[in-house]
Amino acid sequence: MTLDREGVVGNISRLKPFLGQIGTTPSKAIPDSHNAGDFGSLLVNASHEYAMSEKELKKHKTDGHMDVNKTREGSIVIAPVKVKGGGVYVGDAHAMQGDGEIAGHTADVSAIVVLKVKVLKNLNIDGPIIIPLEEDLPYLAKPITEEERKAAMELGQKWGIDKLEKTAPISFVGTGSNLNEAINNGLQRASQVLNLSVPEVMNRTTINGAIEIGRAPGTVTVTFLAPIEALGNAGLYEIIKEQYKLWD
Repeated sequence: MTLDREGVVGNISRLKPFLGQIGTTPSKAIPDSHNAGDFGSLLVNASHEYAMSEKELKKHKTDGHMDVNKTREGSIVIAPVKVKGGGVYVGDAHAMQGDGEIAGHTADVSAIVVLKVKVLKNLNIDGPIIIPLEEDLPYLAKPITEEERKAAMELGQKWGIDKLEKTAPISFVGTGSNLNEAINNGLQRASQVLNLSVPEVMNRTTINGAIEIGRAPGTVTVTFLAPIEALGNAGLYEIIKEQYKLWD
């Protein structure tokens, strides 16, 4: 699209830099801009050398091109590894971007990026997981405070409930050729990693989280408070616990 410059002259915006691309190398050559389920769908049965089938795209992509504005300084991105060594890469730095990158672009900038890389063994994931800064979490997905837990316990005891579930935030990236497919993909990924049913993930996302658009036409984050038992079984709780300074 062409930017209507006359419409934004003199506009003021806050800065909130983040990386539009952060992830690992696909197991088959894919243009970095197409390493996601939405833009990647344009490669399916294309007429050029990067053409692939829908099955191949799902198998090889790593969804490193997210344009999710949560991937900024202080956040944690857990990415699938599909090539030897992982092949971590970054790019597409944005000075700011509202959810959805709805204009199809934003203020791209150059950046110096410092990453701390850690290998998580025996974690089988199909796409990225984000552990955002607490301030970037949806309101309903923020960690339950001690005051909130105390109030809930007092209310629960009135109704014969003497034990409350302990939870912590997690955000799954979902991608697809459209937003409905991306949402379903994110729900399925959360279900598989945490060994929860899709309906349970849907309910938890509704009452303890949110689905937010990373990029139109088909990248979302499915964020919710998950049971720490499920997070622990997946090998993720210690990382989340450290990020949000949680106490068991």
